[in-house]
Amino acid sequence: MEAAQSATLLPPIFSLDEYDFGPVFPDEDLLLGDAMPRDAPILRSLCQDWPEVRVSKHSDHHPSEQPHHQVPLFSLQDMRFFQHFMLQCYPHQPLGNENIWTHEIPCLSQSHEFLMHAILGMAACDLMNTDPSLLAFAMAHRVKAIKAIKKSLADLPKTGTTTEHANALVATCFALTFQSVTFEDGMAEFMTFIRGILIVGAQMMCKGIKPVFVNMFDEDSKAILEPKMANLPLVKTEWADSAVEAIGGLRHLCRHEVEIEYYEFIYEMASKLHTSSWEAYRAISKHYGWWIQMPHEKFQRVIDMSNQTMILLATHWIAVQQIMVSITRVEHECREKAPQQESPVDVGMLRWLKYSNKQIDHEHLIYNQWPLWVEDRLDYDVSFFGKRWSPWS
Repeated sequence: MEAAQSATLLPPIFSLDEYDFGPVFPDEDLLLGDAMPRDAPILRSLCQDWPEVRVSKHSDHHPSEQPHHQVPLFSLQDMRFFQHFMLQCYPHQPLGNENIWTHEIPCLSQSHEFLMHAILGMAACDLMNTDPSLLAFAMAHRVKAIKAIKKSLADLPKTGTTTEHANALVATCFALTFQSVTFEDGMAEFMTFIRGILIVGAQMMCKGIKPVFVNMFDEDSKAILEPKMANLPLVKTEWADSAVEAIGGLRHLCRHEVEIEYYEFIYEMASKLHTSSWEAYRAISKHYGWWIQMPHEKFQRVIDMSNQTMILLATHWIAVQQIMVSITRVEHECREKAPQQESPVDVGMLRWLKYSNKQIDHEHLIYNQWPLWVEDRLDYDVSFFGKRWSPWS
């Protein structure tokens, strides 16, 4: 009953801005390292500058784990969420891990409160497609998951970790990442949690902890996807032309180093649509890799919603991905298994596009006409650019 009681304290209309957790990952500079050489590869920096963590590969107990009798009680509603996760809404990332998500991860959640709340919150969000009243339950679990994972990460230097605990942290970051797509203002948290996957994953590598997930790294997914994407037809020429022209019009607005780099990545993304669907998809991956691995202070500039240039770059980044759904949906074919019953089509990142388009002020509106056109087309027909399946599209 605890989840239900907590849920009633949340407002019926929720905005992420209403809850100030501070950085999702406590003292990110501590985790990334204040003394991190900014010109060094991020993985080496993480390994060198993360607080030392004591690892016991063979221990089944983690100091921060609660005895069984202290695990919070969950309601019948929570059991419904748990079942829905198992049957319907488990993540499709990393590729080819559906059986891990429906077997190993639920087992890990029994002894890691942050993972359990992340799973329940993600399932509640998915059920909101047919029952919007579940928003309060979804947010109650999300709030608890974020608070619990922050505490667990902050305690790492003192308590150490185990293989189970580290994998539970990674799974929680994935679940919170997927849930972020369901919020109109969830883009910054989406990006932050993906960076969290790298932070925890890099530390696991440094300490010799084997991840429960397979295909976590870029080369793994490339080997799976390239054979299926190499000969994909190109998107319509007029769509690619419009994207290149619109993004090209932003160049003179980009003055800071981060803005210029952002521009170059998404311009390449659009340009590749003229020549190769696979290379266009790879350009998406390169852009992800860029902001995932950048230092903390630069990343803060990327998600700065007070910077009109950054918002314009974000609207165009999201819009390019919208016209590429015929390419990105190939990930669907790489699943080990599909849910027993396909969920209703989710608008996914279109929520972010709508929200970000509204943040453009009158002075800069002239530069945002193409993302507005993409939004308008999808309002008319959510499958205008191709059949959608992934909440990440």
